[in-house]
Amino acid sequence: MQHPSKQCALYPHRFDRWRLLPLLFVAAGGLNGNSALAAEHKASLSNFVVAGDSLSAGYQNSQLIDSSQIHGYANVIAAQAGVDLNLPLLPPPGFPQIQNEGGFAVATYYTFVARLNDQQTRDVAVPGFTVGALVDYPAACTPDPSSPLPYPVQVMAAEILNPNCLTPAPTQLAEAAALLPSTSILWIGSNDALFAILFGGDPTDAATFGYLHQIAGSTMAQASGKLVLANIPDVTLVPYLTSIERLAGVLDLSVATVETALGLQPGDMVTPYAFELIQAMGVSLSPLPDSIAQGPVVIRASKISQIRTAVAAYNAIIAKEAADNHALLVDVYSLINDLAANGVVVKGQKLTTGFMGGLFSLDGIHPTNTGYAIIANEFIKAMNRSLAAGIPPVSVEQVSKTDPLIFPDGHPGKRTGHVSEQMANALRAVMR
Repeated sequence: MQHPSKQCALYPHRFDRWRLLPLLFVAAGGLNGNSALAAEHKASLSNFVVAGDSLSAGYQNSQLIDSSQIHGYANVIAAQAGVDLNLPLLPPPGFPQIQNEGGFAVATYYTFVARLNDQQTRDVAVPGFTVGALVDYPAACTPDPSSPLPYPVQVMAAEILNPNCLTPAPTQLAEAAALLPSTSILWIGSNDALFAILFGGDPTDAATFGYLHQIAGSTMAQASGKLVLANIPDVTLVPYLTSIERLAGVLDLSVATVETALGLQPGDMVTPYAFELIQAMGVSLSPLPDSIAQGPVVIRASKISQIRTAVAAYNAIIAKEAADNHALLVDVYSLINDLAANGVVVKGQKLTTGFMGGLFSLDGIHPTNTGYAIIANEFIKAMNRSLAAGIPPVSVEQVSKTDPLIFPDGHPGKRTGHVSEQMANALRAVMR
C-alpha cells in the first residue's frame, strides 16, 4: 500500500474537493466571516481545537497512553487556559500493545475512542499522520461485522487494511474544521521528513508538501476564529539517531577506528538497529549495512543534508502560509535548535536533547513531560504576545519534579545508552 504522501503526488485530483470547503462552510452559515481577526482582539479558547500528528496527541516512549497524553503540549495549553480538550484517553496498557498484522492500527483507533460514549474530542491529532494523511485519510471507520478481525481491532484497521468501510468518517482535517474552532492549532509535517529516517526513501517533495499544507492551512483558517500554525523541527537532531562521535564513546573506541571498522564517513549517523548488529560482531567489527529488514541502519551524511533541506523548504512554505492566512506562526524549529545547542537548566540540572538527557523520551523522537511543557510554553508565549490569549505559562520546574524520565547526571545510560530496537520497532509499527 502506498504511503499517503505518495498517493497525493500521484493523484492530486483527489484533493480538488477541498477547494470547496470554504464555500460549504459559508453556505452552512457556520463560518466566522473574519477568520483572521486583528491581533488586538483577544483570542477565545472556548472552543479550542488541535490537529496534527503524534506530537499533538501526547505520544511518548513509543506509546499512546493516558499517563503521557495528559502531559502533551496541547493538553498543557488547554489546562493552563482552563478549557477541556476531552482527550480520548487510553488506559493501560495503552497503544501499540494492541496491534494488527499490518501494523497500521493507530491511524483509525485514536479518534474512534472519543466516540465510544458519543463524545467528541477537540484534540483530533493522529499519531503517524503526514500532511497527506491529514488531508485525505478518514480518521475512523464503522466496523465491518463480516471482518475476521476482533472488535475493536477491526475498527482500528478498517480504513487502512480494508478499503470497503461501511461508513467512512471524515478526514482529520474535515473533522477539525467542522468543529468551527474559536482558536485552533495546526502542527503537521514532521513525519514528512522523519519517515526518511524511520523507513528510508526520501522526504515528501516540497511541491507536494506545499500543495497539501496549503489545503490544510487555508481550510483551518476559514473555519477558525484564529489559527495557530507551527513549523517543523530539524528531525535529524533527535536522539533516535546516534552520531559517530557518540557511537565511538559508547564503544570506547576512537572516531577514526569506528569510521574505518564500521564503514562510516564523517557526518553519517546510525539508528537503533546498528547496536545489536555491532554487539553480534564481537571484537571483529565490519562495515554496517545501510539497512536490514527491520529498517535503516545507517543514515548517510548526504541523506541528513537532504532531510534538513526538506525541513527548511517546509518551513518556508509554512511561514508564507501563515502570512497569507493571517495566522500566528510558532517557531518550534528555532526552539529545538536552541535546546540541541545549549540545553536548558531546570532545578539546577542541565537537560539536553541527548538520549536520557531529560527532554526526549526513551523512543528518541517524542518529548518527555518536561519537553512537552517547554514546547507548550513556546506556544503560550506566542499566543499571549500576538493573540492576547492571556494563558498563564506552565511551571517547567514543577513538571520536572514528577517527570520519570529525568535521570541523575551520573546515570550510566547517559553515556552508553541508546534507543532500543524494541522502541524502534514499536515506532515503525505505529508511524507506518
